[in-house]
Amino acid sequence: MRKFAIAALAALFSASSAQADNSVRQNTIAVAGEAEALVPPDYAMIQLGVISQAPLVSDALADNSARMTRVIDAMKALGIPAKDIQTATFVIQPKYEKLPDGDYDAQRFRTIVGYYISNSVTVKVRDLSNVAKIIDDSVKAGANASGDVSFMVDSLAARMDDVRRRAIADALHKAQVLSEAAHMKLGRALSVIDNQANTSYDNEMRGSVLSEEVIVVGGGGVSTPIESGRVTLSAKVTVIYATN
Repeated sequence: MRKFAIAALAALFSASSAQADNSVRQNTIAVAGEAEALVPPDYAMIQLGVISQAPLVSDALADNSARMTRVIDAMKALGIPAKDIQTATFVIQPKYEKLPDGDYDAQRFRTIVGYYISNSVTVKVRDLSNVAKIIDDSVKAGANASGDVSFMVDSLAARMDDVRRRAIADALHKAQVLSEAAHMKLGRALSVIDNQANTSYDNEMRGSVLSEEVIVVGGGGVSTPIESGRVTLSAKVTVIYATN
């Protein structure tokens, strides 16, 4: 008799728990919202570099310093203020003697036969029509390393806020369509996840690359072709709505 009473109490407790779970459980629908905006860039970031090599580190440094000084002076002559020119990298590396194949020994000291020095600066350019001339003049002044040209926008946070609002509106529209098709009543939003927002350089290839690489190797009589394109601002959100 006692066992029967315990079993009855257990069954009653289980039924009560199931009813409580059903009262808490809520039907939901999850949707993804997307939006993007194509805007013209406001400024460009250009990286220019100088690479020097010599048997003596002092000679390599002297050559590199002279070249980079001329590059920076050329930028200032084009109206770039000093505050918009910043050293990005500076590296001194030894060059070791080349060993015959199969003659490598981790415990053996290799003779230093020269030095490699790389110095690069990042230049902020507001006048986008000046980008090509900056690259051309930097080469004439002594730049000889590859550089990147990245196009950027001002007030990014404010612009992204508008794109996120449109992404939320897109999610709501999808939820309304799905709930109507499923004969459900759409309720309030229970949660919103802001997936990683993205800004990407766009030059007739939407969102495909972030920057344009310019190989700086030597002087020439033809101006460097640079197109500013557009910047793609995109946002993705995931929204969970209640339904009944």
